[in-house]
Amino acid sequence: MNKSLVGVDIGGSHVTASYVDPVSFNIYPETVVRQQVDSLASKEDILSAWVSILSKLDIPANAQVGIAMPAPFDYAQGVAKLREQGKFRSIYGVNLRDYLAAKLNLPHKALFFYNDAASFLQGEALFQQVPDTRRVLGITLGTGLGSAYKFGLRAEDAALWSSEFKGRQAEFFLGTGWFVRWVREEHDIEISGLKELMENPNWIGLAKEALDLFGANLGEFLAVHCRHQQIDQIVIGGNLSKASMHFEPIMQRELTTRFRDVPVVFSQLGEHAALVGAASSCLF
Repeated sequence: MNKSLVGVDIGGSHVTASYVDPVSFNIYPETVVRQQVDSLASKEDILSAWVSILSKLDIPANAQVGIAMPAPFDYAQGVAKLREQGKFRSIYGVNLRDYLAAKLNLPHKALFFYNDAASFLQGEALFQQVPDTRRVLGITLGTGLGSAYKFGLRAEDAALWSSEFKGRQAEFFLGTGWFVRWVREEHDIEISGLKELMENPNWIGLAKEALDLFGANLGEFLAVHCRHQQIDQIVIGGNLSKASMHFEPIMQRELTTRFRDVPVVFSQLGEHAALVGAASSCLF
């Protein structure tokens, strides 16, 4: 095993890390470590949890570590800028490059930070061997809406979550919160998310109605941005994408009707995509 490249994915509820092969960009499964982290916890609790999980990898001083972080974040300097996003408020202004380098006994130059949505798309593009000449849009569907473009060697954050869509920010319609609100407002039922809705046998019709609407919204949203950027391919991931078989047909119909038939592929690496993409940021 080559111990020179590490990928780290810092999410709103967890931190995952692994060694990554610097040539094939495959993850070494036996090295994957993961730990739940409360993003609303104190600065000390969050940072100590990250250090604890990364320490398990025993990272050598000559390694390079790529870290996928949600925006807003100063990726060049390694400084957290999250304040209004409902997560990691307690580490606002902390220089994570300084902190992690000191705690892990690594040189500052060993640590690289990369946007989480861009990391996802970069990882999937590498794994699926998507040509760099292809114009690709990556979308992650979960608690929020992640997005990235790849128009060459390196994927970049597209920040489409806040783009205008149907008179609101796009994330209003394309995240877990939309299902919660729709079921409450239309049927006066309280749910925690899509999984609960789909698992209740009494709500089969309700789930289908919600997923059809979600798929139509997603297809319309994708058509707008595919047209604007002349996208050749779409890659979709995130927890909500696990229900893709239920919303993909309507999504694809709307996309084709409003733009054209763009190839859509769903994540092949799952949660490991961001690890691969973050690790690759050390090399590009």
